[in-house]
Amino acid sequence: MIGAADPNRQTSPPALPPAMTPVSGDILPPGLLEVLKGRVEMHAGRRGELTGPHRTARSFVHVLSVAGALVAASTVYAQIEKGDLTIELEPVASGLVSPVHLTHAGDGSGRMFVVDQSGPIRIIKDGVLLERPFLDLSSQIPVLNTGFDERGVLGLAFHPDYANNGRFFVRYSRPRTSGPIGGPCRGTSRGCHEEVLAEFRVSDSDPDVANPDANLLFRIDKPEFNHNAGTVAFGPDGYLYFSLGDGGGANDDLHQPELWHTTQGNGQNIETPLGAMLRVDVSSSSPYAIPPDNPFLGGAGVNEIYAWGFRNPFRFSFDDGPGGDGRLYLGDVGQDVYEELNIVEKGKNYGWARREGRHCFDPFNPKNHPDDCDTTGLTDPIVEYMQLEGGLSILAGYVYRGTQSPALEGRFIFGDFSMQFQTPSGRLYYLDEPTPGEHRILEFKITDADVPYGRFLKGFGRDEAGEIYVLGSTTLGPTGTTGEIHRIVAADDGCTGDERIAKAKCKTGNNGNTLKIALAGGRPGDGFTVTLSGGDDKSGTLNANGEATVKFKGQAAGDATATAAWNCGAKATRDYTCP
Repeated sequence: MIGAADPNRQTSPPALPPAMTPVSGDILPPGLLEVLKGRVEMHAGRRGELTGPHRTARSFVHVLSVAGALVAASTVYAQIEKGDLTIELEPVASGLVSPVHLTHAGDGSGRMFVVDQSGPIRIIKDGVLLERPFLDLSSQIPVLNTGFDERGVLGLAFHPDYANNGRFFVRYSRPRTSGPIGGPCRGTSRGCHEEVLAEFRVSDSDPDVANPDANLLFRIDKPEFNHNAGTVAFGPDGYLYFSLGDGGGANDDLHQPELWHTTQGNGQNIETPLGAMLRVDVSSSSPYAIPPDNPFLGGAGVNEIYAWGFRNPFRFSFDDGPGGDGRLYLGDVGQDVYEELNIVEKGKNYGWARREGRHCFDPFNPKNHPDDCDTTGLTDPIVEYMQLEGGLSILAGYVYRGTQSPALEGRFIFGDFSMQFQTPSGRLYYLDEPTPGEHRILEFKITDADVPYGRFLKGFGRDEAGEIYVLGSTTLGPTGTTGEIHRIVAADDGCTGDERIAKAKCKTGNNGNTLKIALAGGRPGDGFTVTLSGGDDKSGTLNANGEATVKFKGQAAGDATATAAWNCGAKATRDYTCP
C-alpha cells in the first residue's frame, strides 16, 4: 500500500480519548486484538535501517499491557457500524503488481487505464487487460522497496479535451542523489527522491500507446520516502488539481526541528507546496498558469496552493458526475489515532499538524491529544474515525453517479487500507447523510454472507459511465502478481430504480402549515423514512402500487428540503417552500 500507512511509523496503541463513547463488554471488539497483536509483531521485527528518532517502537510489554488493560476494564470501542447496503465485487482484472488508481480518457472509447505503482499504466479494453502498457515508467521511478513503499507511479488524469489534443498528466516519484537544498539524504537512499507532475501525449500511430517523452511541469524534493500523496485530477472548473503530503516522517518532524520540515512544519507553512492541495491551469499557458483566484496569488504563500494543512492527502475526487454538486472529497491519512475525510474548499486550512482530525495534536506526545489548542482558522473534517475502529489509512473514493446500482446513487464510497499490516484486512465504507450536513460512516456488507474484503485496499477507480471499482492486493508491498480490480455492484436489493418524491407541497390552513409528501416508483411493501431538513421524520411502508403519502403539520415558513430513504437503499430529495 502506498501513500498513507507506513508499517515503520509509530503505531503503538494510543491513549483512548475521552471523546469516544465506550460500549460495555467483556471482550475486545472484533479486529482490535488482532490489530494489537499485529503491532506487537511489527515492533518486534523492525530493522535498524528503517528506524529513526520518529520511529521508536513501544515495547512488546507495553503493547500487551494496553490490550490487557482494555480487557480488564471491561470497556471496548465499537468497530464502524455495518450499514444496510450490500454489494458484490465483480472481477474485472487480475495479475497486476500494485494497482493504485483506475480512470478513463473521456473519449467515448470505454477503455479504462490502470495505474500500477510499480511503473506501468495499462489499459483494460473490451473487458481485457492488455499486455502492452499504455506507458511504462518503471525505469523512471526509484527502485522500490518490495516489502513496503509509498513511492512509485501514483496518479493519472486525462485532459478534458483528450479526444482532440491527446494530453494526459501523471504524478510519480523520481530518484535523486542529494537531500533538499543540496544536503545529504536522510538516513538511507530510501528517502532520497523527488515528486513530479509531468505531461505526456498519446502516440500518433496507436491510441493504445503513449509517447514516452515527458514534459516536466512541477517537481519538489522530498525529505523522506513517505507521505507523497499522488492524486491528480481535473476539477469542474477545468483546472488541474494535485496533492502533496507533508514531506514524510512523523509529527511533521516538529519534534526534530533540525530536519527539513523546520520548526514550523510543512503542513502549516504556506511557503512550501508540501502538505497542500495545488491547482494550476494547464490549458491557457505553458507549462501552466496560476488560476486568478488562487488564494495566495500575488502575495505571501505559494501561488499554486488551493488549500493546505494536510498530512498525507493520498486520494481525492470531485462529485462531478450527472447530478453531482462538484464538491471535492479528500481523505487525509492520520498518524496514530484518527483518520479523516474532508470537503476541500479554496483557501481553507485543514489543520495538520496543529490537529489530527478534530483533535489537538502534540508532536512531542502524539498519542495523547491535548484538550485545548489554538484552532483559529482551521476547518473540521466532515467525519473522522479512530484507527482502532476502522483501519490504519483512509482512502477516498468517489460519489456514485452510475446507472447499474441505483441503491448507491449519491453515496460517497471510500475505504481503509487495512486493519493491520500483517494480514490483508481492507475495509469498504460509504458515507451516509440522513439529513443535509449530518454525516456518518457505514461499512458495506459484501455479499449476503457478509464476507471480508480480504485484501490490502490500494485504491479506487471510476469509468466513463460512473461505475466505481476497487483495487487491492493480498501483498503489502509493490511486488508479486496478486493485484486485482473489482467492480462494485449493489446486490439485488429489490430497488426498482424509479424511487422518487413525486410531490412535496405545503399549504396553509387553520392549524398552520401542513406539508404533504408523496412517494412513488418503489417496490410494494418496502419501508421508507422521510426526513425534513428541520429535523422532523416519519416512517412507513409503501402500498400495493409502490406509493405512500405522509403529512407533517405545523411547519415553519420558508424554504426547506425533504429527504426520502427507502429500505432497499434508494434515496431521493426534493426542495419545497412553506408560505
